[in-house]
Amino acid sequence: MLDGEALAQIKELMERCMENDMILLDALRKEIGILRGNVRRIIPRSATSISLVATDGGNNKLKFDPFLVQIIRVVDSSNNEYYMDVITPTTKIEELNSRILNGNDSKLNSMKKMMEYLGIKDITKLSPMIRYNSPGKPVSPSWVQVYRELVEWATLFSIIREKDFWHRYAYCL
Repeated sequence: MLDGEALAQIKELMERCMENDMILLDALRKEIGILRGNVRRIIPRSATSISLVATDGGNNKLKFDPFLVQIIRVVDSSNNEYYMDVITPTTKIEELNSRILNGNDSKLNSMKKMMEYLGIKDITKLSPMIRYNSPGKPVSPSWVQVYRELVEWATLFSIIREKDFWHRYAYCL
């Protein structure tokens, strides 16, 4: 469950991502604008034959998210939030790396702690799937899933290293 503060933080992070990616939306609009002159109206016509066709409506929906915004949030079953960030596939890796290592946001601490433990100062060293964005080249959105999995592992790593399990175990004896 998200409280008001978490929603406000997510909104702020999403707005920042969208501001950074506004160039992509402008490029899409420019690309589609060319088609404006080629649009033709479908005119009703009379028909003399009928064809029965079956179709499965299924679960149809239209989803338009030109920014491909991803909310990365790790929460346990007691609704304790361990990690929260908002990224897009075009998030600059340099900025993400800096946010993790230099930021004061406690929600990014587990990733920072894991990287420090491993002696890594660059997120691209954690996986070959996470690479710096090359200008003019398409960005693969698959790195976001890898980042999400790394965040989950970092959170588990942080919990295992910091939680006092022995105190609870001794109490049960």
